[in-house]
Order: sequence, then C-alpha cells, then structure tokens
Amino acid sequence: MSEREQFSWVWLGSLTLFYGGYFVVISILEAAGEVELFTRLGLLTAAAAASGLALGINALVARSRREPGEHTKPDERDRAIESHARSVAYGVLLVGMIVVGCVMPFEATPWELVQATIFVIVVAEIVSCGVVVASYRRGWRV
Repeated sequence: MSEREQFSWVWLGSLTLFYGGYFVVISILEAAGEVELFTRLGLLTAAAAASGLALGINALVARSRREPGEHTKPDERDRAIESHARSVAYGVLLVGMIVVGCVMPFEATPWELVQATIFVIVVAEIVSCGVVVASYRRGWRV
C-alpha cells in the first residue's frame, strides 16, 4: 500500500469517525434542546484535534517505516489520482456551498449555517479520500 493511499485511508476513517460522531452528538443535543455555544465549540475542537492527532500518528508511523534518506515524491500516477480526486471533491464542495450560501440564509439560524458549512467541507474531503482510495484499489486508468 502506498503512503498516499494509507494517508487517504486514515484521513477517511478519522473524518468519518470523529466528525460523524460530532454531528450525531450535536443532533442529539439539539433535539433535546441542551446545546450551548461552548458545547458546540468544545465538540468541534475535540473532533478537529482527534483528526489531527490521527494524521500525526500516521505520519510518524510512515516516517519510521521509511529507509533513512528515502524520499517519497509523487509520480505521474499519484498526481493524476490526486488531481482527479480534487476535481470531484471540488464539484461536491461547490454545490454544497451554493446551497449553504444562497439557499439556507433565508431560513436558517447562524449555527445551522455553520453546521452545514462544516458538513459540506467534511463531505467533500470524504469524497476526495474515497476517490483516491478507489483509484488506488481499482487501478488508475487514464
């Protein structure tokens, strides 16, 4: 498994686990009417910190597995896969931001806009990682 595929797997898992948990907890608390500003900020900070910690641990493990002096620069295939994944994720992000920025402001509260924006960004990153993983698994075809 290449280092970039491993990074995408870890990022996909951490986004799904930590931000998925964040959205589930926020939804439960909003339904109960018990969510406050510092609760939202604390949960969001915890999700971001946990995702960053998972990426940091992944980077340290990947570095420890490399031979001394070995560099892992992306080749043409890696760049093509990353470009394709980013273009698909950009489309998802663009559609989501149009909904959040052009449709939702007329009937949503400010926190609903913030939550929707974070959700769209996370979904776009999940799509990007999913395309990278699928491209490495299936084999990239130009």
